Formats: sequence, C-alpha cells, structure tokens
Amino acid sequence: MYGPPPPRRNCSKPAEQQSDSEIVVCARKVDDSQFRVKSTSELDPNSKDATNDGLPRAPDVAGDGIFKGKGISLGGTPDPAYMIDFKLLPDAPEGSDADKIAKGEKKAD
Repeated sequence: MYGPPPPRRNCSKPAEQQSDSEIVVCARKVDDSQFRVKSTSELDPNSKDATNDGLPRAPDVAGDGIFKGKGISLGGTPDPAYMIDFKLLPDAPEGSDADKIAKGEKKAD
C-alpha cells in the first residue's frame, strides 16, 4: 500500500442519518509530510538548487580548487637590521677624503 492509510469514519452524524445527496467528509486530518519526497535543496543545502535563490553568498575559501597544502616558504625571516647611531661616530679628520666628500669638494667614487 502506498501513501497514507485510508481515512477512518469520524463523523458527528451516523451513516444511517445521512441522505444520499449529502456529501460528508469525515476523516481525521493526517500529517502527510512523512510521505513527501524531499527536494534537492532539502537533501543537500549546499547544492546549486538550494543556493540559487538570488541571495549573495560568501565564497567557500576552503572548498574545491583552493590550495590546501603546506604554505610557500620564501627563505625565512631576515636577520635583524643593525642599528647604528651616527652621532656616536667621530667626525672625519680635516682634509681627508671623507671630509672633502662631506663638504662637496670631491666627488665620491
């Protein structure tokens, strides 16, 4: 047998008191949802049919086509930079190449 069971008589008026021209519906209301076939969107909420409702959705960044392996290594972190306080260096001796370059008297090679 397919579908819900046939309705039982549940009438307020006995069958003998009903005329032939009278139609009486006397069945209990049954929840037929158990007999419904689930739609594609109910079976798979992430399917194209379920998500094609016009609402914008964020992309699945962990989904297919996304690289999931080990990250790329670019040689590690560089050594820390040396901090030099140039104020602590002595001034170039008078007449030296460094002094002449600083004054613009000589072109640096």
